[in-house]
Formats: sequence, structure tokens, C-alpha cells
Amino acid sequence: MTNNPPGNRMSDSQPTDQYAELVRELYEPWSRRSARQKLVAARAVQPLLECLRAKNESVIWAAISSLAELEATEAIEPLVELLEQGTLTLLVADALKSIAGQDFGADAKKWRQWLTGSGTLVKPSFDAPECIRQTADYLGVEPQGSGNSYRFKLSLPEGRTQKVAVLFGREDADGDALVVIYSECGPANAKYYEAVLRKNVSIPAGAFAIRDIDGKPQFIIVDTLIATTATANILAKKIEHIATRADAVEKSLTKEDKR
Repeated sequence: MTNNPPGNRMSDSQPTDQYAELVRELYEPWSRRSARQKLVAARAVQPLLECLRAKNESVIWAAISSLAELEATEAIEPLVELLEQGTLTLLVADALKSIAGQDFGADAKKWRQWLTGSGTLVKPSFDAPECIRQTADYLGVEPQGSGNSYRFKLSLPEGRTQKVAVLFGREDADGDALVVIYSECGPANAKYYEAVLRKNVSIPAGAFAIRDIDGKPQFIIVDTLIATTATANILAKKIEHIATRADAVEKSLTKEDKR
């Protein structure tokens, strides 16, 4: 993949608005990240939409990532077009899921059918109890709890079990509703801090942290999802992953099976 030489245009016409310089900076590797951050901060959706037509794949990548971060519904149709063209399919599919609150993966035909049939680009509301119900069907485990707090108890090899909590009702710094998934691993003893923290670089998702539970610090493994992207199959996979990892750490730290 090569970068356009200085002066290359992003499309047939060079942008002339207030964002023209930032768009030009997207073409340079050393200025791309800064320019992208400034365009996102300015909510410059239209210039980013125009960048989806760039010939430089790195610029398209920056535009897709930015539009997903902005949850710009204006980008849904052009992103579906990129998917139909086979451009950066996995990134586009993730962006569509983030913006539209739907998950058809990289299936361009299904995205087109949804877009054509929906008649609107309004994102659907998130139904936590229904998501939990569907997740329980995937896992084959009856959840405990209600409202914004649920717990699954999963069976694991060697007769072991592990409880995983799923919490709703929290928001990130941008005001997006979150789903928090976590499981206890054992008492947060200072002598194990380094060993547990080192494990963070070897797990594919989530992270080890410390949480006060019943007034006592506990090691946990935790992961989060934007609520509107938390489909039942994704949530079920997260729960299974966290249960397996947390149980392995509990076993190694305490030799117990209490959590």
C-alpha cells in the first residue's frame, strides 16, 4: 500500500472548506493520526464521507474508523457500498455494527436488504432483559438477577464452575450505554499484582483489574461492550471467555473453586 504523493487529491475535486488542510494531512502517515483526531473532535462528517472515495486505502481506513467513532448514520449507505466492493470488509462490518446497532457481519447482501427495507436510519433501542434471555439460550444457562444486574454460573472442566456478572446502566465518557462483564479471580493480594498484570498482555480480550467486593479488594477479569452492539452471540462468547480465564487464575492463585 502506497501513499499518495504530496498534492494528490482525495477525489476528483480538492476540498475547499475549512477542513481541507486536515483532509490533506490524512494522506501523510506522520500527520494522519492527529488530523483524524481533529476531524472527529470537530464532528466533520461530510469531509470524512468524501474520504471514503479516496484511492489511498490508509485514508479510507482513517475515514471509516472516524465515522464509526462519531456513529454517523449518514455513513451507513456509503459503508454498505464499500462492503459490496470488498473494501476493508472487516473494518467496514465493525463500523456498520457500531453505527447501525445491527450485526450482519461482512454479508453485504444482508446489509443492503436491511438498509433498503428499514426505511430509516434510526438506531434501535437496546433491550437488556431480551439480550440476556437470548444469551441464556446460547449458553444453556439460566441467569440470576433482573433489571441492570445479572449473573451466569457456568460449568467448566474438572467439575469446576465460575460465576460471571453482566451489568447494564453504565455509560462511557461519551455517554454511550455500556455492558460490563466481569468475574472474580480471588483476593487481590499485593504479592500477586505483578503476576496478574503480566497476564494482560497474553489475553485476547478483556483485562485483569481490581474491584472492591463486599468491602474487600478482589482480582477480576473485566470486559465492556457498547450496549447497542451487544448482540446475544457476542455477549455469550465474552461470558464464556471470561469464565474460563477467571477460573484458571482462581485455580492458580488460591487452588479453590469458590467463585
